[in-house]
Amino acid sequence: MPRMKILNSVEREVFDFPPVFNSVERKRCFDFPTPLQDIATSLRTASNQLVFLLSCGYFKATKRFYPVPTFHRRDLTYVADRIAVTLEGIDLTDYPKQTMSRHQAAILNFYGLCAFKPYDRAVLGAEITRLVQSHLKPKLIFSRALDVLVREKVEVPGYFPLAALILTAINQHNRRLTSTVEALLTPDTRALLDTLLRQESADEAAAGSNAAYKLTLMKKLSQSTNPAKVKERVANMQLVEARYRLLVNINREREVQVQAKQVILFFPRQETRRIEIAGGSLVADRCAA
Repeated sequence: MPRMKILNSVEREVFDFPPVFNSVERKRCFDFPTPLQDIATSLRTASNQLVFLLSCGYFKATKRFYPVPTFHRRDLTYVADRIAVTLEGIDLTDYPKQTMSRHQAAILNFYGLCAFKPYDRAVLGAEITRLVQSHLKPKLIFSRALDVLVREKVEVPGYFPLAALILTAINQHNRRLTSTVEALLTPDTRALLDTLLRQESADEAAAGSNAAYKLTLMKKLSQSTNPAKVKERVANMQLVEARYRLLVNINREREVQVQAKQVILFFPRQETRRIEIAGGSLVADRCAA
């Protein structure tokens, strides 16, 4: 089964690369307060100072960190001019992971955010699960997840960690729906619904892989007043009504199961004696104290 793509290649590149600033945005994001300038000045090499300040500016704009090779040349030149260094004498590849981790921790501490850690994954996963149950599109869920991270003052991670959380929530939700359908559909109900997926054609004998399903044919409404066509439309409406009543009953059974769980959780075990269905509603008798 192919892996779902939440963002296309262009959108993912925009997300995973630093933002492209105009002159006003560049001046605003790379206007560093004195504490950050003091930290940069205390760093040992010019390359560390440059990368640290660029990371500060990008983090201020998007609440996330980017790999050094993705830094834009115009931003490098702008910040280099501000700290009076020349790019020709700077080796941006000389930036160890340990140094990067220390710098990111200092930036997070300054801006009052925390790193994206397992606890935050659990919190965000719960929110994503709620959004998936609301049947929102994956791309909108992705956008809402970014809003949740910013609201909770958590560093925004890369594309793949967020996509993995969303896809996991979608797969779990689909499995729950499948389990619910498997539990509530009786053999007779399955057979009844399967009739909508039977391939039909004008010539039943010629029905094959290219023939349309009955459900597809029912979507094509005819305005003909021919008695045969009118009779066919009436039969289709009756078929739809029967399936609708069937699905309503299934949904009612599901709601009753949820109500039963809520009653059991609400009342102490010794107080709940009997739970039954009465006229489509749930009734619970409580034992006398």
